[in-house]
Amino acid sequence: MPRARRTSRVRRRRRQLSEADLRLRMAVANGDISELRAWTSDGDVNELDSSGWSLLHLAASRGRERCVRVLLEHGALAAVQDSIGGFTSLHYAAMHGRTRIARLILDCQHSDAVINACSNDGWTPMHVAAHYGRDDFIRVLVDYRAKVDALSDKGTTPLQLALIRNRFSCVNLLLDAGADINIQSGFPLRYSVIKGYLPLGRTLLQRGAEPNLGRPEDGETPLHLAALKNDLNFTRLLYEFGGDMYKRNYDGQTPIATAKMVEDRSRPLLDFLLEASRSCRSLQNLCRLTIRRAIGHRRLEKIHQLPTATVMVDFLRHKFED
Repeated sequence: MPRARRTSRVRRRRRQLSEADLRLRMAVANGDISELRAWTSDGDVNELDSSGWSLLHLAASRGRERCVRVLLEHGALAAVQDSIGGFTSLHYAAMHGRTRIARLILDCQHSDAVINACSNDGWTPMHVAAHYGRDDFIRVLVDYRAKVDALSDKGTTPLQLALIRNRFSCVNLLLDAGADINIQSGFPLRYSVIKGYLPLGRTLLQRGAEPNLGRPEDGETPLHLAALKNDLNFTRLLYEFGGDMYKRNYDGQTPIATAKMVEDRSRPLLDFLLEASRSCRSLQNLCRLTIRRAIGHRRLEKIHQLPTATVMVDFLRHKFED
């Protein structure tokens, strides 16, 4: 992880817990508010145990909402990170989908060091929520303006994690919040092609995913990958949204050449590509592709606001092909 990211971390010295600290932890674990209030004046609410857990970590993980409220009132620090993975209490709240606790924390201590805190692997609470498919938690983080496209140490965004974990409702939420649909040179669309997720691929394309971005390592576009997989339906879909059958990878091969190279394949996909190469796109189709590119993927969701006929808006959004 970059050194600059580590410098903002909040860590505290760990020592052997006193009797008061142990009583505090027992009270939080049991959700005993009376006991917790009785011991907060004697114990340190920010003292860490052997795992680097504060009382706020414990309360957030156990879902002890009232305890969280009391701890915050007595100065518990939400930016403290444990020694297990560098996770804050908000990370653990995200892991378990505890939205009410998240709002308590963020209402009290809403700062970049809390809402966008990075774990040892560079995961923010948004990464954790996307990984575990916590739709409502993502909504909370978006409400509090968390970073949607934060990069982990491996260069992964929450959107990519949601895709890899098949959290498709989270994918839509993140895209609604402005996540980059073409992140990592078009990873989302390429991933949907590789996995054969046709409905997801259509959704991404309708929302403005660029069908002709090549992988950094070999220049393979989604159309190359569909040809390699002998996936006729995905090939048709990509072509419909402007897939370029003449686009070359780093070896100089077009999707047609890729289709010809693959052995033991049925003819329909190759026949489709060859037929498409011999004919021109209709003027209507070319106009739609041109307008959509001019609008850009970040503004496509707003085209219904244009002062134009509903039938034209539906045409631009490919609604007739749903």
